[in-house]
Amino acid sequence: MAEFDIEQLVLVSDATNDAENLEHLGPTMKEVYRNDKMKQFLDQLGMFIRRKELEIEKMCNSNYQEFVQSVDRLLKVRQGTVDLKNKIGTLNSDVQQAGGELTMKKRELIESKKILENIATAMDTLRTCVTFLDLANRVNVQVENRKYFSALRIVDEIQVSHLRSVIQFEFARHMQDCIPILQHAIKDAVTTEVKEWLFSIRTTQKEMGKIAMDRMAERQQRWRERSSADYKLRITHNVNSPVEVAVNEASEVAIQDMEEVKLDFKPLYQCLHIYDELGQRADFRSNYAEDRKAQAKLSLSSMTSSLNLKDRNIEGFQSLLHNIVGFFIVEHIIFHTTNNFRTQSQLDELCDMVTNLLLRFLSEGLASCHDPEMFLDVKLQLMLYIQTMESYNYPVSKLNDLLLTLFRTYADQLETKFSVNFRKLVDEDDCTPMMVENDDEYNILQMSFRFKEDRVATRQGFPRTMPFSKVVPYCCEDIKQYITQFHRFVEGFNHDTSEMGDLVRDSLDTLLIQHVHSVWLKKLESRVLSQIAQIMINLEYFQSACSDFEQMLTDMRLSSDPSKVSLQATGLFRETRKSAEQRISELVNSKIDEIVEFSEYDWLPTAVQDHPSTYLQELVNFMGVMMSVTLNSLPDSIKTVVYYNALEHLASTLHGIFTDPNVKHTNQNFVAVFDQDIRFLEEFASTLDILNAPETFVPLRQLITLLLSENTEEYMDPQIRSARYPQVKPEDVTRMLEKYTDDCSRSSDHDTGEDKEAKLEQ
Repeated sequence: MAEFDIEQLVLVSDATNDAENLEHLGPTMKEVYRNDKMKQFLDQLGMFIRRKELEIEKMCNSNYQEFVQSVDRLLKVRQGTVDLKNKIGTLNSDVQQAGGELTMKKRELIESKKILENIATAMDTLRTCVTFLDLANRVNVQVENRKYFSALRIVDEIQVSHLRSVIQFEFARHMQDCIPILQHAIKDAVTTEVKEWLFSIRTTQKEMGKIAMDRMAERQQRWRERSSADYKLRITHNVNSPVEVAVNEASEVAIQDMEEVKLDFKPLYQCLHIYDELGQRADFRSNYAEDRKAQAKLSLSSMTSSLNLKDRNIEGFQSLLHNIVGFFIVEHIIFHTTNNFRTQSQLDELCDMVTNLLLRFLSEGLASCHDPEMFLDVKLQLMLYIQTMESYNYPVSKLNDLLLTLFRTYADQLETKFSVNFRKLVDEDDCTPMMVENDDEYNILQMSFRFKEDRVATRQGFPRTMPFSKVVPYCCEDIKQYITQFHRFVEGFNHDTSEMGDLVRDSLDTLLIQHVHSVWLKKLESRVLSQIAQIMINLEYFQSACSDFEQMLTDMRLSSDPSKVSLQATGLFRETRKSAEQRISELVNSKIDEIVEFSEYDWLPTAVQDHPSTYLQELVNFMGVMMSVTLNSLPDSIKTVVYYNALEHLASTLHGIFTDPNVKHTNQNFVAVFDQDIRFLEEFASTLDILNAPETFVPLRQLITLLLSENTEEYMDPQIRSARYPQVKPEDVTRMLEKYTDDCSRSSDHDTGEDKEAKLEQ
């Protein structure tokens, strides 16, 4: 230490600034005096001087110049030491004086420090109180800024961390009593915000419902296009089926995150968290359930009160369904984003309540509606609604039952609508062949129903006459629309639709039987032959069209039944067609009877005329005109039957006239006249392109031949009778012989009529 002090002195002696020397020497000298080592310091200083002198001497011996410099330097050190000693003395006096003053100031400092400590303690206390009060004030600020969880955390912080440190103050004890009130105020504020949020999202949830139903409509269209080529897929799987869901795996943005919606559930989640922190989650869950139920009732009631389906306000109905779907989408999101808040049973109960209200509204709104298009529009919207709700796992069984009820009503309405159309078409039909003016009309006609034309007809230009009247394509077109509208209603059902298929079939049967078949059946009572002929042609084409309708019903059937649909109307049209054929024969025969009534035969003519009877000429002209004009459009097979029946009837009528029991006497001239008439008819029949037509007069021909025979006794020979007169009845021969008189010259060796009669009796 002494060596260090001496080295410091050397450094001081070399310095040039006295003030700076004092500043550096002060601590060293103070250390020497404090330790009372002045003597040792001086001894060391002497030793240091001697050592340096030796070093100087040594150095001088080696280098005189350096020695001289060292001596000079040593002298300076010595002078510096003297100066230092004087300065140390002065410094000591100053230090002693300053020490006294310092002691006095030290006492003052201690007193001041105590005062400062008291002030600091007071300030800390005030700071704690200010912090406490600031936190209390921040609770209200956070509530006003809707930062309820922060406010609740501040209340907890006050209660746990700060209240204990200021509990000795009156205001702190008051604050302690107010903490439950603050918590309740926060709860009320966050509850109010949730209710405001529920009220404010009505527009948003309506938009969500619209988007969801629009998406479902797109899914329906995609699935319709995908399943149209696969019958089995179409009848076994619908929208929301596992297969459809697997196919429809295209990712979609969550509705609540879409740009058009941007629904923020923060108010609800925040409220739920607040209630969790307060341990009152059950209360919030119960209150929320009641509020949502009341909101659903109020919203649905207010919308349905101003909605009238009778005015075809389908837009209002769509808006109602959008609101309901949006409402339940919000509930679905809440159910899946919270824990132990909403239960599936609560959602199902809420959905059931809304469904009941909707059912009541639809029942009342559609009770007096008679527009099937309105029913179809309602069904289409309901189907979208059902499938959308089903996609969010809500129960829809009641709504499916409602669709069945609507379908039955729709079927009745549709049947009523089309029955009026059908009856009007059939009643107003003029029963004349339809005229097609150009190729466009012909193509439209081909689209109405399938029909075939022969090659001759297809080569004709336009205008072209069709065999059927206009009622056939018009009714067929209406029936196609009828079936299509039925299946538009049935499309999309997620359960077995065999009942609906049966209802469609029965309803179509009712239309065809009661409003088409029955009218035509009644028109068959007409005596206008051309009208009945046209009805018969129409029946033939309608019978063929019914097969197409059956196939159409089979193809469009949504059940898995592989059997073909069968319409009762098909058989009835077939039977009525036969009735029309019989009616034509009846009218032709009636006309024949009318003409034959003017026959006025002379039963005992004196001569034989050289031409057939006038009435027969008129009758043949009638039959020719009838077949070439009136019944020309009938198929050849029908015309053949009509011709054959007419000839048979004519033959039977003439046979009755010839063998009339009321005529008591006739002669051979009458038989010759009749023979000439029959020959005329036989010649006419042979000109017809009808197989065996002349044979209709064979019984009469054989009887006349027998009566004109020179040997009538040959009829008595069984072999001759069976060979020449197999169709001549003995009673006819007997009757004719009874009234047969021969006023003409005959051979005397022939028997009289009485003799022939006697032989026949034998």
